[in-house]
Amino acid sequence: MASKKSTKKHYPVVRSMPISSGPAANTLVDTAKALSMANRRLYRFGRNYNVKVDIRNDTASQISVFALRDDWAVQKAYQVAFQQYLDNSAEERQKLTQNQLARWEDFRVEHGLTLAINQATPVLHRPDGAATVLTAGEFSDSNVVDAAGTTRTFTWGDGSSSKYGILTEYDKMGNAQNDPPVLEGDMAYNGIDSLNQDAMSDNLQSDGNAPPYDATGVNGLSPWVRVAVLGQTAGAQKLSSGFFTAPCGLVLLAGFSDTGTGFPVSIEVKSGDYKGVHAPSMIEISSVNRTRKVVK
Repeated sequence: MASKKSTKKHYPVVRSMPISSGPAANTLVDTAKALSMANRRLYRFGRNYNVKVDIRNDTASQISVFALRDDWAVQKAYQVAFQQYLDNSAEERQKLTQNQLARWEDFRVEHGLTLAINQATPVLHRPDGAATVLTAGEFSDSNVVDAAGTTRTFTWGDGSSSKYGILTEYDKMGNAQNDPPVLEGDMAYNGIDSLNQDAMSDNLQSDGNAPPYDATGVNGLSPWVRVAVLGQTAGAQKLSSGFFTAPCGLVLLAGFSDTGTGFPVSIEVKSGDYKGVHAPSMIEISSVNRTRKVVK
């Protein structure tokens, strides 16, 4: 008797698309935004999207590809900011029914870049070559109201009177402490033999009791890392970044601007189990009950 072959079900999703840029010197890709626009459904901001950037070989300029750091501080800073957002809006949520809450509410954080940037948008093509640049869709930055009644948003950049810098705020939560904090004194049986010394006891307590990183900061002013440089250099070409993790789906294409209709840069999101793409959540939250606590 022949065994049945297991077949993987097809999930309909547009994962690869050219992007439209603009006249500014740099371009920011918001992967969740691009996927939402191309697929006509919500792809949430707070996910680690696995993204690839490709350029055509006729692209003249060099493009540096940046993403947010895929590290503990970035992950926790986003989680803590999201929890603050939920806590700040908890009483108001209790007064609203599920039908009254905005259906496509999402926790979104400003990119915080001070560069001149274009906001990338996805492009669809017809067989005759005609292009449609997608521009419709609401993508509001999330905000809270502080104790003084001031409405403030969240940002990956520097904080201000109207913005919470989420890495800076996370940094305020405390520094790593030396462990053990205090070295003990004389060791019992000191001097019996050369293998048992106070100095060795001190070394065992002090060598490694401070963390192997900056104990007082999380590099809040440098949340971005360069993952690739695309283009031509001394005759060599690099036309693809390969797949990389982009927290919150934010990808900066430094040095890329385009006002034409050729659309030489495209993005692709790896296939996966989140609405057809690979994008593990940066937070653990129920899609029904949006009051669940974030684990600290």
